[in-house]
Amino acid sequence: MKGDDKRGAILKATMELITEHGFHATPMSMIAKQAGVAAGTIYNYFPSKEVLINQLYGELRQKIDLDLQQGEEAGGNLRDRFFSFYRRLFHCFMENPEEFMFLEQYTNSPFISQSGEGEMRQFPRVVVDFLKNGTEVGILRQMDIALMAAIVHGQVVATTKLHLSGTLDITEERLEKAAQSCWDSVKIT
Repeated sequence: MKGDDKRGAILKATMELITEHGFHATPMSMIAKQAGVAAGTIYNYFPSKEVLINQLYGELRQKIDLDLQQGEEAGGNLRDRFFSFYRRLFHCFMENPEEFMFLEQYTNSPFISQSGEGEMRQFPRVVVDFLKNGTEVGILRQMDIALMAAIVHGQVVATTKLHLSGTLDITEERLEKAAQSCWDSVKIT
């Protein structure tokens, strides 16, 4: 296995195992076994479990930011762009449920505060920038951006959890209603 392949296998194994067992019940030896590498090999790429977990989180966040940026149409009206972000974020989570579950565990763990990134790091950068812009141009409510981001991101996360748990089938119609409800909560009336 080549170096990049080993690193990728380690990251994938870490995500799978933490999603299944949690942070504390996933020792490096278990990650090495799942990745098909010697235990010492992990330390060639990551000096500690904390660095490995933080690196995985950072790479997953970057992936989501890139996915959201690719569909961003910077000239459209704010409402249409909001709905587009909402749908794309939901579908991104649905297409990558293990990544979604890992991110959820991470953002609800002490790792987020230890990463030095601050609270805003848990929200996709492109969405935070969008919300700031919407506030500045007077279309979105004047409120703390972290609070607004938490409202929007939290609703997408809750909607995703409803679907993944089997509690409610989130059809496109239901997704549009959820996005409308979220839009109504942040726009100026």
